[in-house]
Amino acid sequence: MGRKSLFEMVNEVKDEDSFLLFIKALSKDRIDFVNKKVNDEWQNETIEIFLEAAHEWGEISKSGLEFYDKPDNAWKRCAQILYMGKIYE
Repeated sequence: MGRKSLFEMVNEVKDEDSFLLFIKALSKDRIDFVNKKVNDEWQNETIEIFLEAAHEWGEISKSGLEFYDKPDNAWKRCAQILYMGKIYE
């Protein structure tokens, strides 16, 4: 079986350990993108833009969205916010 995608990993976050594994994978994904090892969907090129996008998505999704139900688990919610910083424009 191949490496799990970030999308799969973010949905499996349930506690501190799985959150930390997700952050490590997110970092590796960014490094691979910068080094052109993957043709992935990094929309936000700098840390400032990444964090701003994560914050904006976190704000608009506080009460959930049409196709998003906010999880009760805070670790998973934090991972989702970081993941969306990668792709949210």
